[in-house]
Parts: sequence; structure tokens; C-alpha cells
Amino acid sequence: MAIKITTGTAPPPQTEKQIRYRDVFLDLDEESSSKKQFFAKNTTTDLKTSTDEGAIVNSIRNIFSTSPGERILEPTFGLNLKQWLFQPLDNFTAQEIGETIVSGIERYEPRVLVNNVNVNIDEENHQYTIQLVLTVPSLNINSKSYDAILSQPGFDFLTHNII
Repeated sequence: MAIKITTGTAPPPQTEKQIRYRDVFLDLDEESSSKKQFFAKNTTTDLKTSTDEGAIVNSIRNIFSTSPGERILEPTFGLNLKQWLFQPLDNFTAQEIGETIVSGIERYEPRVLVNNVNVNIDEENHQYTIQLVLTVPSLNINSKSYDAILSQPGFDFLTHNII
């Protein structure tokens, strides 16, 4: 039996960017479905994907917008951020939201490290603005800020250019 061992050879150079993480958006896109015509040849797909940083942001969005009990096989998954939408806008509630966000990200998203969470009260618009400062060691992202809003319709990131 012969074993071939090669030493000193480098792996072939990669011509395309290597993708570490990939996620699928499960939201339906109403614009693309309304423009489709019968018997038309479309080269687009119905599924949208996000990669790397966008996949992590999508995962965090899912954590924030899911309440415990909504996932059948994971009944404890998610944060119940909706519980504070009809509470008084005060510093105590903002502190509770911040602590829930930190514990939720640490529990359900191990790819990121939380540097800072600022929850500010916007009394004029009856909402909370949230600033997350996160580090993603596997993608070499250090202390990047993500702005979000928690209002009556729910939770959403304000910066959409990262997806």
C-alpha cells in the first residue's frame, strides 16, 4: 500500500470571495409576484438570500421579531420585545429592553459579540431607537454599529444597505 504525501504546496488561489454564512429570507416579496405574467420566462427566483454580514443581521432580526412559543420545535426561541410596546416610555423600560437584547443575542447568536446596546426613548414618535454595537470575529468586523427601531408595528433595522 502506498501513501502519497505532498509537502510545501499551497492551496490554489481562490478567485471568488468565499462566503462563510448564508441565510434565506422567508418574507414574501409582493412587488416581484405582482409583476409576473403567465407563461413569461423569468430568470429570477422567489427566494432571496443574504450572505455573511447580511445573514447575521437577518438572524438577529428573526430573534428580535419572534416571541417565545412561535417556533414549534424551539419554544423558547426569540425575545418578546412586543410586550413593551404599550408600556410607559421611561428609562426603566428602556433598561429592560436593553438587557433583554443583550441576553437574547448572547443566547441565540453565538457568531457575534455585543459591545454595547443603547436604547433611547423617542417620546414624540412613541417608539424606542436602538443602537447595537457588535463585533463579528469570524468576519473581521470590529465594533460596527447597527441602528434599529422598536415601534408599534414591531421591530426593524434602519440600515438596510447591509443586506
